[in-house]
Amino acid sequence: MFGTLIGIFLTSTGIVIGADTVLWGSSAPHLSRIEKTCTPSQRSVAAFEGWYGERLSLHQQFQSVCKTLSRSRKPVPVDEQADLLIRKLMDKYREQQRLSAIPAAAMPAPGNPHIAFVAVAGFDGTMPKVAVRELRWEKTRKGQWSVKTARVGKLSFDGCGARFLGDDAVAALLLDRSAHFDRDKQRPEVSRAIEANRQRAEDNCFLSAFSVEDAKALYKLAVRATIDHGETFQMENGAVGGQLHLLTIPSEGPIQKVVIDPEQYVE
Repeated sequence: MFGTLIGIFLTSTGIVIGADTVLWGSSAPHLSRIEKTCTPSQRSVAAFEGWYGERLSLHQQFQSVCKTLSRSRKPVPVDEQADLLIRKLMDKYREQQRLSAIPAAAMPAPGNPHIAFVAVAGFDGTMPKVAVRELRWEKTRKGQWSVKTARVGKLSFDGCGARFLGDDAVAALLLDRSAHFDRDKQRPEVSRAIEANRQRAEDNCFLSAFSVEDAKALYKLAVRATIDHGETFQMENGAVGGQLHLLTIPSEGPIQKVVIDPEQYVE
């Protein structure tokens, strides 16, 4: 577990990306929170979930590539932004592995094949979309473990809807058809998100009433529910939370960022 909850929401009036700031399980001294998003263009936001690397090297690579993308003189499609970010993270990770004293052929099976997710949400023209890529360990035909990148189809989407990634065991239950959190599912922001996901599946996003304000309220609710109920799902206390960063990409205009302190969402 890496201690992160990212929310990505495509609404009728813009895109919202939510990220917590807890720095969990890192050996970096004197740090307790970290910026998990960046803006690779004026019309997109990227988010990082996973292992930050030795001395936060993967996180630093993520931020560096974002800055490089932001200086591009021509628009870079959302998918290409995600591809570049994950490829550069893989390069950095492999560089660290080459410096390891253990040869790749002798490496044991990883405890968790997942290393990191990179999600880029933005507009390609007028179409809102999300591209998610994963850095992970995979076993080769020779039986050796190798680091690969992959597109994550179940988390990549366009048009409308809501997705969570990271430590989402609790948050995902808010959007499913189970009896969990039945009372919260009556809340308008949750019911409209569930409806938007259904409309996305039916290619009817033009009917979606899920709004930017709904998305912000849903993300705060998801974080609070994770804090309150995470231990029930084998999540360690304190792994998600801290300041919340909510970034909105409106249909027109600049990206807006709101910082929410814990006392504003924890009751």
